[in-house]
Amino acid sequence: MGRDRKIKIAVVQMKSEQGNTKINLERGVAFIEDAAKNGADIVCLPELFYSGYHLESNELQKLAEPIDGPMVQTLREVAKRTGVYIIAGYAESVAILGRMYNSAVFISDKGETIGNMRKVNAWGQEKLKFREGKEFPVYDTPLGKIGIMICYDVEFPEPSRIMALKGAEIVFVPAVWSIPAEDRWHIDLSGNALFNLFFMVGANPVGDGSCGCSKVVHPSGKVLSQASNEDEEILYCNIDLDDVVKERSRLPYLNDFKEDTFSMDAVNKY
Repeated sequence: MGRDRKIKIAVVQMKSEQGNTKINLERGVAFIEDAAKNGADIVCLPELFYSGYHLESNELQKLAEPIDGPMVQTLREVAKRTGVYIIAGYAESVAILGRMYNSAVFISDKGETIGNMRKVNAWGQEKLKFREGKEFPVYDTPLGKIGIMICYDVEFPEPSRIMALKGAEIVFVPAVWSIPAEDRWHIDLSGNALFNLFFMVGANPVGDGSCGCSKVVHPSGKVLSQASNEDEEILYCNIDLDDVVKERSRLPYLNDFKEDTFSMDAVNKY
């Protein structure tokens, strides 16, 4: 008998207090604990939830932490204690002083660090603050094959397709998405879900000009669950990963996709 393919997702839609890592971590942990009590298998927090997004480079540099820093260690302890998987955005420092990444750590229900995704496509002034990552990872977990991209990464079709070809069944998108760009948030999440026939999960904050509307999208492109525009809340959604196979049997996009035609070697011939 195969393993259960049904999982419960919790998306934390919160307002980060700019620069107050202590308060943000305390509130993030409280949200995670509530989600665990309500039976969540995996919890996703927004982009840069720990520091807040709207800070100058010098402010972020002071708040950035390494992958084994206090914030990640705290979340590892929480994951182990509550038995949930956690995806959370933070400013990541590295050994080279002044170099910083916009990252999302992925922690298992055993409190182990599964991976660390670094935002590949920096938006606007982010290029002056962060070094960009180079990979779109997919992690093979007991919950399924999980991909992560951060905010502006979802505006390009290639990252989702890369992760689909790596076997992703769910892609989580920690973000800070603005009110003027709200229409694109809805289109990008549903479009990427449909074109690649996997689940898309967007975690967006509220306040400070963010549009909220955290959501979970089915492989058919249909929105399964969506949060409000302005309220802090935990968005819950039960999904069945077998729906990925069902949709891919109904719509053979990936079977018909011709990788060789769209390789860089092929593109450079034009």
